Amino acid sequence: MFASGQAMGCILLINADPTLKRLVKLSLPGLAHVIHDSATLEEAHTEHACPALDLVIVRVVARDDQGPERLEETRNAFPNVRLLVAASLYQPELEADKFRWLARSLSVDYCLIEPISPGHMVRTVQSALATPKRTDRRSGPGPATPYGTSPRFSL
Repeated sequence: MFASGQAMGCILLINADPTLKRLVKLSLPGLAHVIHDSATLEEAHTEHACPALDLVIVRVVARDDQGPERLEETRNAFPNVRLLVAASLYQPELEADKFRWLARSLSVDYCLIEPISPGHMVRTVQSALATPKRTDRRSGPGPATPYGTSPRFSL
């Protein structure tokens, strides 16, 4: 956790809508943090090169034809950073389980399906920031910690 006098957290938002931005800001009361906002993954690489990212939050919109390739590109661009995906699906009640499976297979650390409640976002962002960083995600598949009771993959 980031307490007074400790290092700041650095969060990168990619393709975030105003609602997601507000939810992330609500999740960080009292925590020292820097939030960078990028419309695209390409923009994130060129404009917001933060040397010590703690968390990348990317919004995937199914209607915009952002499929597994975009998730894979994001994971490959930030292999050692915790990755939270906020998914806006066309029919969440039918597609959520399939999307969660896909996210796990691509080593996404946290996946939330819109609409996201403020409580879920708060718990997820705070859990992600409290999780120790990984040294090298490329050394093996899957997350470093098991999918336990945390809100990693929830509606």
